[in-house]
Amino acid sequence: MIQFLKIPTELQNSDWRTFAQGTDTAICRICHATVKTFLKMHKQGMSEEIIKNKIIKLCVLMNIQKEGPIIMHIIDLKPNLTASTMCGVVLESKSCPLTDSEFNWSIIIDNSSKTVITDKKTTEQVKVLHITDLHYDPFYEPSGNSNCEAPLCCRKGQNETNVKNSLAGFWGDYGSCDTPWHAIVDALTHMKDTHQDINYIYFTGDVIDHGVWETSKEGNTKNLEQIYNKMYEIFDTIPVYPVLGNHEPHPLNQFSPTNIKLENVTTNWLYELAANLWIGYGWLPESTRSTILKGGYYTVTPKKGFRIIALNANVCYCYNWWLWYTPRDPDNQLQWLTDILLNAEINEEFVHILSHVPANTNTCLQTWRREYLRIINRFSHLIKAQFNGHTHNDEITIFYNSDLIPENIAWNGGSITAFSKLNPNYKVYNVNGSNYAVADYQNWMYNLDSANKNINIRPTWYKSYSFKAEYELPDLSPKSLNNWLFAAANNETLLNKYYTNFYKQAEPSLERDCNLNCKKQYLCRIIMNIGNINELCSKILKE
Repeated sequence: MIQFLKIPTELQNSDWRTFAQGTDTAICRICHATVKTFLKMHKQGMSEEIIKNKIIKLCVLMNIQKEGPIIMHIIDLKPNLTASTMCGVVLESKSCPLTDSEFNWSIIIDNSSKTVITDKKTTEQVKVLHITDLHYDPFYEPSGNSNCEAPLCCRKGQNETNVKNSLAGFWGDYGSCDTPWHAIVDALTHMKDTHQDINYIYFTGDVIDHGVWETSKEGNTKNLEQIYNKMYEIFDTIPVYPVLGNHEPHPLNQFSPTNIKLENVTTNWLYELAANLWIGYGWLPESTRSTILKGGYYTVTPKKGFRIIALNANVCYCYNWWLWYTPRDPDNQLQWLTDILLNAEINEEFVHILSHVPANTNTCLQTWRREYLRIINRFSHLIKAQFNGHTHNDEITIFYNSDLIPENIAWNGGSITAFSKLNPNYKVYNVNGSNYAVADYQNWMYNLDSANKNINIRPTWYKSYSFKAEYELPDLSPKSLNNWLFAAANNETLLNKYYTNFYKQAEPSLERDCNLNCKKQYLCRIIMNIGNINELCSKILKE
């Protein structure tokens, strides 16, 4: 039975919430049955070590990655947890609903009329470099095994299983592989040498690799320090505004409330490390330490009239088990965001918001997404751009209000890692100095296959496109992007461009069968509106 139910290797790294109808119902039932069994074992007094070993055995048999002692600790802290709630958080869908009332909360938003803020009188342009998802693998091995059937390949010690003769490339690989050190140094060096007029750098997280079964607090600390030191060394006086990725803590995805002090489950060490590094380099002022220590978020004002807000949106991620313990606005972050934006409105400041996990992702808890959208809708006149990472794809999000009017845009930076079947990329934004809206951006990348054919020369980075020219846009306002979205639904040329750029022109991804209707589904991913996404998506698919 277990052999029959095991997850196929090709779906091992997939988001369970994206499984097709039928499969999602089966996963929900398996989750309920498994969690009920282990809850019963725990309540009957079975030792943590025996339960842990049974969980690991089951996860291996079913091709699922294993977890550590955190789940048991949360169950002890919150003994009324049920299988329905635990599975509902992870799988939240019609097939596996989250019905626990604790997860239906709201924050207080001052809904007084929006204060109009006039654009500053300047023709100045601001240049922003957006880097995301490095996923540095210290164990990467050129000519190693790139088809190892583990969650992460191309690593030292895996070549003995290389019966398929799939050799890892020198600069990275299209397989389930992350980034070697020399490729990261090359990318950062290229950025500094090529873009001499950068004003700010936004780094939207994920330093740590996908080898999640063997991370440690000590290993993650070493790798975070190594990457941030290199950024500081290369970019020198250019300020970097970083956020935490979901891979930074140990174990993966786990962001505990700051009142959790137990050594092997707390995330406080990560917040302390981030505060010490980011402030120590001079990137952030000392005033940001209190909120970084509280939950990994902060705000700064680099210039009068311009505010940057950096969020730790990883706390909304459905694979963060601490949501079972703290379902309501973890670390009070969204209420803090609302209060900061209200002050920004009073002080006539334009705002950029940085976070790792995009709010429109299916893996973000629905209540958190809903409340975040309420905030964006209320302060959309101040928030001129949002910047995300996490998905590794080149994509955008359009935020709509309840009347289906487009109000805001989030830009995804893509990834330096090629994980998986992608080319490395980064972006440079031209930002209007009068109101800090994105006027245009250039996507920079290299073809991994070509780079790996000659390991003795550096990869050939090139500007693959400028957004306005690529999609024939008059500007990058929400209204223009909404018009483009619906135009792309019946303009195959525009649709194909977006689909090709989504996968960063990587042939292994573009070889997949995807007809016109399949490609239109990628347009539906662009929509962010709680309650009306299906309505807007239906309109797009009918175009």
